[in-house]
Amino acid sequence: MKKIVLMTALFLSLLAGGCKNNSALKPNISGAMGEVLMVMDDKWRNSPAGDSIKAVLMQAMVGLPQIEPIFKLSITPHRAFTDNMRTFRNLVITNIGADVQEEGVSYRQGDTYAKDQVMVQINAKTAERFIELVGENQYKIVAFLLKAERQRSINYYDRYEDAQLAEKVGKQWGMDMIIPNILKIRKMTDTFTWLSNETPTMSQGLMIYSFDYHGESVLTKEYLLNKRDSVLQANVPGPSDGSYMGTEYQVPVTYKVLEVNGHYTVEMRGLWKVVGDLMGGPFVLFAHLDYENSKVIVTDSYVYLPDEPKKRNFVWQMESLLYTVKFPGDEKPKS
Repeated sequence: MKKIVLMTALFLSLLAGGCKNNSALKPNISGAMGEVLMVMDDKWRNSPAGDSIKAVLMQAMVGLPQIEPIFKLSITPHRAFTDNMRTFRNLVITNIGADVQEEGVSYRQGDTYAKDQVMVQINAKTAERFIELVGENQYKIVAFLLKAERQRSINYYDRYEDAQLAEKVGKQWGMDMIIPNILKIRKMTDTFTWLSNETPTMSQGLMIYSFDYHGESVLTKEYLLNKRDSVLQANVPGPSDGSYMGTEYQVPVTYKVLEVNGHYTVEMRGLWKVVGDLMGGPFVLFAHLDYENSKVIVTDSYVYLPDEPKKRNFVWQMESLLYTVKFPGDEKPKS
């Protein structure tokens, strides 16, 4: 009998101790994609300290036709940060005051209040130090929150993948990539794949093509844009005779090098247009280096949403798919 009581007590103790980090027992996150809840007391909200973090979180997203903040920000004081607000998907908790024990910026996920929730905490003894911390960590703060949103999209699309289409695309291009069931084939040849999600008000598209890798010169901004324009002119016709998709050069196209699942990748984002017609929108392009096969695989995503100025989330949805590209020789993604 004593043995049963001891085992029961031990089980309950382990269960209670594990509840804090057991995601299965946590509530789901609240809030919409791209929304951030910042906890900051009224004293600092409209001060230089508050302005510094608001400027980081509400900066304009690059590559959109209309100005749109990278995050939609809501602010609440500590006294109002109650249980029903603690499940918000992206939290930024600020603490400014002499009672702060340890200054710095910390990043948390997995040990927060809700499933798939992330939290940034900024602690400073003075407003001046808070501003310094924000300035020193602004890129990391934004990257951390963006990565969380991207991973949520990837997880969602992974649950609703079109396995047959993903296999077909993978065999054609020698890679693995999540293809959700919302995407349908628009065009598929030996040298070009075009998938899209069409609704009465919007089009989200993904185009894939490749070319030989002869060295770093084929991964320059100029080369990639010239290749893009020539491939799209040949494969993506517009609605009127002689029209075709191309790149809008009135707005700068950004260029960045990054690593995706262990392979070298170039990211470009900007605006596309239909040459010879009045259509356009944002695009995000990843040029993935398949070094073992001396190939560059281009995944080029776009959004067409003429009647809605807010396009950020739709761009993020398509962009998240580009991060799922893996080649057989790739390393595991770095955390």
